[in-house]
Amino acid sequence: MTLHRMISAASGVIESPDLWSKRLSPAFADLCPRMVERGDGVVWTAANRMADSPAYIDAFGDAHGRPRKVTAESAAWLSTAEGRRWIQDRDEVAGEVLYSTASVWDLINATEQRDFIVACYRAYNDWLAELCAQDPERFIGVAKVPTTGADDATGELVRAVEELGLKGVVLDAWPGGADCPPAMKECDAFWEAAASLRTPVSIYRPLDGNREPGPSITAGYTPEYYSDLTSIIYANIPDRYPDIRFVSVTPNCGWAPPAYEQLSENYMRMSATRKIALADPDLYPSDYLRRFFWYVTQADRTGLLNRAYFGEAHLLWGSFAFMDHNTAWPNTRQLFERVTAGMPEPFRGKLAGENCARVYGVGNASRFTPEEVKAYDSYALL
Repeated sequence: MTLHRMISAASGVIESPDLWSKRLSPAFADLCPRMVERGDGVVWTAANRMADSPAYIDAFGDAHGRPRKVTAESAAWLSTAEGRRWIQDRDEVAGEVLYSTASVWDLINATEQRDFIVACYRAYNDWLAELCAQDPERFIGVAKVPTTGADDATGELVRAVEELGLKGVVLDAWPGGADCPPAMKECDAFWEAAASLRTPVSIYRPLDGNREPGPSITAGYTPEYYSDLTSIIYANIPDRYPDIRFVSVTPNCGWAPPAYEQLSENYMRMSATRKIALADPDLYPSDYLRRFFWYVTQADRTGLLNRAYFGEAHLLWGSFAFMDHNTAWPNTRQLFERVTAGMPEPFRGKLAGENCARVYGVGNASRFTPEEVKAYDSYALL
């Protein structure tokens, strides 16, 4: 069995303890996010409130289940390029797509103070870009975009990609804000910018502005944000911006094939009464969910066995290191070998890292052709 070069399509970054205190204006001193230590390790605070424990708080135990406390000092080192390389080498991965999904963002957004929120997002993206610039093929940064309206979201997307060199963006709410559905004209500039810059837009949580759900690695479990994916389709965003790309960031993908079938069947069943129609009459909703979306997965052999319905180009492997308390780190390689056992080597190579490199344009990786994007088995609805 070939040991393929692995790039995790979803890993959690460990922020520097002084990320915000070093970069924010003194005017935000009372709100500024800070890392503090308590009995079981570090935790973030912001606006006089304490966030939930970060996922990495119990990730550094040994093979015998003995925990190792994460201190501010150790978090500071792990947030550096040297520390991140140590994380990757221990996990036997050649690179990672780096996300911040820390619960501190809920505290930041809960302040409802636009200038502070925008400053926090910009400061984080600046810090992440500095980290990624030290090893661009190993550190693939995904920018955060503010939740304070479409103008702020679009401006930060463009800045993050064109000025900072980050490779993607992740949404915490709809570009126009939690109360602004994706079909609203206010969001058009954001979708247009993402498409023209060929910047993948990641979704990992519901975009209605509610508190982030608790993490869960469960095979076959439909993600909480599934309705947001269908909202994107029915808002005709892929029809209007055919170069746009979305990434579903959840540790499983087995939920998708039955969801594809049900979605398309309901669409055809309601053909005489539906109020929303897709622009291409020859495509089912499931076709849109496959052509314009990529799916990160981990411990989900069922999903991989149904890879023909996704299209092999649309599946990405993620370690989810430090994004979930149940992460497989540092045993990602072993899990990958077990879950993909017996599958064709060319597909295993695509899943391990080739697809990820092509989605994000890492190194000299070529982008997907239209033919590759459309290569999947269609459903025959009776």
